[in-house]
Amino acid sequence: MTQETSEQVTSKIIDANAGNTFQITLWEDRTGGHSWAPRYAPDALDLIDDEYRRTVSVDTADFGKRVFTFLAKTPGDHFLVMEHRVGWKCSANNRKDYLIRIHPPSASAGRSRN
Repeated sequence: MTQETSEQVTSKIIDANAGNTFQITLWEDRTGGHSWAPRYAPDALDLIDDEYRRTVSVDTADFGKRVFTFLAKTPGDHFLVMEHRVGWKCSANNRKDYLIRIHPPSASAGRSRN
């Protein structure tokens, strides 16, 4: 039996143009110390924003959505792995794999309109 790699288990494909941003939104339960951590090639993507939006506001729970905003930099196919971690563990207990297809910037993006 062959073992699947992240390239074979891609759950979602995201298309982006170089120089543009895209977002990934994930549910997060911080009550038990759970959080998402991205892994990606720094020459292909930049993480430019990481925002937590609380959706449940009670004293004993901290639930919400985590919004990651990335800048697409280098054209080509790149992998982004979102690991669901518990603060005190060294390994992820869940992950989401993404294939990011970065296209060259559109021809009209760099032109001035004079």
